[in-house]
Amino acid sequence: MSDETAPVRSTAPDPSANGHAGRSRTPAQIEAELAATRERLAATVDSLVDRVHPKTLAARGVASAKDAVVDEYGGLRTERLVKFAAVAGGAIVALIVLRRIFRRR
Repeated sequence: MSDETAPVRSTAPDPSANGHAGRSRTPAQIEAELAATRERLAATVDSLVDRVHPKTLAARGVASAKDAVVDEYGGLRTERLVKFAAVAGGAIVALIVLRRIFRRR
């Protein structure tokens, strides 16, 4: 099912779950529910802002890169470092070759 055809689920509190089924709520109850909802929304927004903050993204990237080359004991994963070095060396050679080809023209 695609996102466009997926049914939309409400995150609003179910009135029957709060014992309000068939009864009207007092203004104080409504205000309390609104305050609780506002607090949950603020916490969610704060969490999302923290997730997409550039420093947080950079820290995650550094941690991910470290995990790629450091094992669980703090030692280097030499087999991965060799692969990275080979790829980097190949990229440098390719750039040099391309540069010489395009300079001759």
